[in-house]
Amino acid sequence: MTKPHLSQRAIVAYNRLSLEVAALNYLTRIAKPAGTLGLEGRIALDRTLKLAFRLYRREPGLPFSGRIDTSAPLTNADLVLLVARLTTCCTAFEERYAHLKEDGGGVSLSSKAMSIGST
Repeated sequence: MTKPHLSQRAIVAYNRLSLEVAALNYLTRIAKPAGTLGLEGRIALDRTLKLAFRLYRREPGLPFSGRIDTSAPLTNADLVLLVARLTTCCTAFEERYAHLKEDGGGVSLSSKAMSIGST
């Protein structure tokens, strides 16, 4: 069985996306802000969703459709749901391309050695 191919550009895009998703996970699981997400936060989240859509749109089994209306308020429950969906897609994508990790060909799919929030 042949292993799926992933371009270097897609690997770079995934690494960038995984850092954004790690930051969102920190926000929802550790920081747990109160209230609704402000305009800047909604714009940043929408930008992350756009990155995810670009990366996952041609991936079978990863039906990620998502952009948000940045002018409408976003509750914490909405944020947690979106971050959980993003995390699930990232995990499935990483498992699909596990053969491209550092030990299998020299290309890093996710180098999350940097722990967000440890400082």
